[in-house]
Amino acid sequence: MTSLRIVTTLLLIGSAFLPGQATLAQSSQAPQPSASEIEKIHRLIKPQAGESRWMEIDWYPSVWEARQKAAAEGKPLFLWAGSGGAPPAGC
Repeated sequence: MTSLRIVTTLLLIGSAFLPGQATLAQSSQAPQPSASEIEKIHRLIKPQAGESRWMEIDWYPSVWEARQKAAAEGKPLFLWAGSGGAPPAGC
């Protein structure tokens, strides 16, 4: 049993000094994208005009302010309430 431990220990220590270990670690790293590739990806995932129309609405956290604006413009008042513990103007 002791000789098995010695052999196992020697194999583990010896494997740390094998050539090619550093190149193996380096080759497993993902290639870094270029600046133009990052810019292209950013353009693809950035919301385009008209995609997030809800962000174009003037949201009022105060019902009173919203009511005054709606009355002045002759428009209805839209109330949106959610649950889940999110703070006002949160997600």
